[in-house]
Amino acid sequence: MLRGALWLLRLELVPILGRLPAYARLALALLREPALPSRHKALLVVGVCYLLSPVDLIPALVPVLGQLDDLAVALIALRLTLRAMPPEVAERHLTAHALSWARLDADLARVGRSGRLVVRAGLWAGERLARGAWRLLCRSGTALLDRSAARHLTA
Repeated sequence: MLRGALWLLRLELVPILGRLPAYARLALALLREPALPSRHKALLVVGVCYLLSPVDLIPALVPVLGQLDDLAVALIALRLTLRAMPPEVAERHLTAHALSWARLDADLARVGRSGRLVVRAGLWAGERLARGAWRLLCRSGTALLDRSAARHLTA
């Protein structure tokens, strides 16, 4: 299960990671766009700051999930900023960076699927660990009880 989950996670995330430079160039271009109101530029700046900030909803210390929430917030900030622009200007920016609305939405969906996959794999691994610990505890407890009973019978 865990190996399969890692393989699927890689399949989901590698395409997005390959497009990260295009998303970064798009964000810079949007910040320079005169047709974009300042409040929407601020939204984009907040999304980028969240990406760079060590303070997160899910800390970066949590493997994969910590990075996925950063990526999701950055992509959502990009999408909201693009939606605040006139459609033809947003389309021009997307095509200039070899992106599209469909690609952006698909990448957000991929991030969501990846997050769910990581959570399911973590729950599976946690369940396996708990079952193993329970078995070990039961065996140890049984052995202790057996030794204790043997002592009481011989005494």
